Amino acid sequence: MRLTDSRHPSAIHHSSGRYAPAPPLAGQLAVALASGGVLTLAFPEPDVFPLAWLALAPVLLVTRACTVRRGLVVWFVFGLAFMGTLLYWISIVGWAAWAALVLMESIYFGAFGAGWAIASRHRIVVVRVIAAAALWVALEYLRSIVPVVGFTWGELAQSQHNAPFLLRVAAYGGGWAVAFLLVAVNALVAEAWRSIGDGRWGRGVAEVLASSILLAAPLLIPANEAGGNTMRVAIVQGNVPRNFVGDVREKELRIIASHKRLTEELIREEPDLVVWPESSVGLDPLENEAASSELREAAQAVDAPMLVGGNMDVGTDRYQVKVFEVSPRGEIVDSYQKRHLVAFGEFVPARDLFSWIPMLDQVPRDAIPGRDPKVFDLPQGPVATVISFEGDFGSLVRESVAEGGRLLIVATNTSTWGESWASAQHVAFSQVRAAENGVWVVHGALSGISGFIDPEGRVLDSTTLWTATSVVREVRFSQAATFYARTGDWVPWGSTVLGLLLVAWALVARPTPVRR
Repeated sequence: MRLTDSRHPSAIHHSSGRYAPAPPLAGQLAVALASGGVLTLAFPEPDVFPLAWLALAPVLLVTRACTVRRGLVVWFVFGLAFMGTLLYWISIVGWAAWAALVLMESIYFGAFGAGWAIASRHRIVVVRVIAAAALWVALEYLRSIVPVVGFTWGELAQSQHNAPFLLRVAAYGGGWAVAFLLVAVNALVAEAWRSIGDGRWGRGVAEVLASSILLAAPLLIPANEAGGNTMRVAIVQGNVPRNFVGDVREKELRIIASHKRLTEELIREEPDLVVWPESSVGLDPLENEAASSELREAAQAVDAPMLVGGNMDVGTDRYQVKVFEVSPRGEIVDSYQKRHLVAFGEFVPARDLFSWIPMLDQVPRDAIPGRDPKVFDLPQGPVATVISFEGDFGSLVRESVAEGGRLLIVATNTSTWGESWASAQHVAFSQVRAAENGVWVVHGALSGISGFIDPEGRVLDSTTLWTATSVVREVRFSQAATFYARTGDWVPWGSTVLGLLLVAWALVARPTPVRR
């Protein structure tokens, strides 16, 4: 007997041993569209995070043991619904950019569906549950590195940023471990749904109980703590003038002046460190005397070291995205160069090939990537920093902590995305990074949202969008790196191997009826 009948290629094997037609394609697509939209609601800013515990289950159920083609199509449509709504704000720079990104990301969900169609033919519930989780994490990891520089938006861990108890597993396996757990929960819910539908209430209740135990298990893991030296940190959110009329240089000087004014107002706060976000100094401070003077006067006024996001020109057609360390005397004494650049935002890959696209005129110069992580040795302790898009990649951020960083600065600029969900989604990534690495995160954004995040991933102080303001808080250095920061991406690598093995096993194993 076969799990799918060659005479009825979309048939699904039932517990009775008989074959029944799979749900009509139209019904499966409707489920995929609805589930993709529901999953978006689990992410910022709707933030109904428990929906991520259930949203995948209906699609897992209707595509179980279907044909590979059907699984690919249905999950591709799920990807369109999910990424299309989650990333609606990409349309701010053009609907063509939004469509291209959504289509590309949806391919990964289609690949998951193809793998699930095969792996779900296993007759053992635990194997099916593990297969779903392993394949999902493998595809999340793949899309974080391919194509070009990868893309991480929509990783399931991001949806749980306001559930610190679930983020505890990230200290051991990164956000990947959170995703593995969530997909396993969804798979168990799908199994329970099917069991109850078949009248096997006892089994269904047991599967619901198993999913509940999985969700509660992270409570057994100790919470992250930072017990090292304290540091009083100030985030200066100088904001960006909206509807500005004037040349670029004048606008950049106005942004610098806003940061300088807010920094001078911090004198009574006596900060140990002042953070200016990405792009707060858009003019090369080594070449532009006006920018250099403003920066020097700000540091001298507050009498504290500063970490300042800015750019440094390299000739006329290239530049470096930097975080400068500025001494209390106003001198630039060190810097970090952004390593993970935004494709089509900070550089254009194969520029000659894409030169015909009008919107790429907005990226006239290419940024040059840096090579190594950087830890700034300040008097209170070692401070790691990443810039904007880099903070969305757990694999990259952990390198800075593994190098010795015990406090993390994320300097960013999301002003392009207006008042959309983008800024809140970016903060959610920093919450996951805090939980992964067991460190305080200082998230400084040019136009907001800025804030302080504790090692459990909780936002304790934050600003609102599009305000010129500052926020000050005492934070602590961590005393050690977490298991994930030390060991890296063992969960996605293990999931990839396991997922492929389970798919191969399903392909070569002798098909037998499912026993109940």
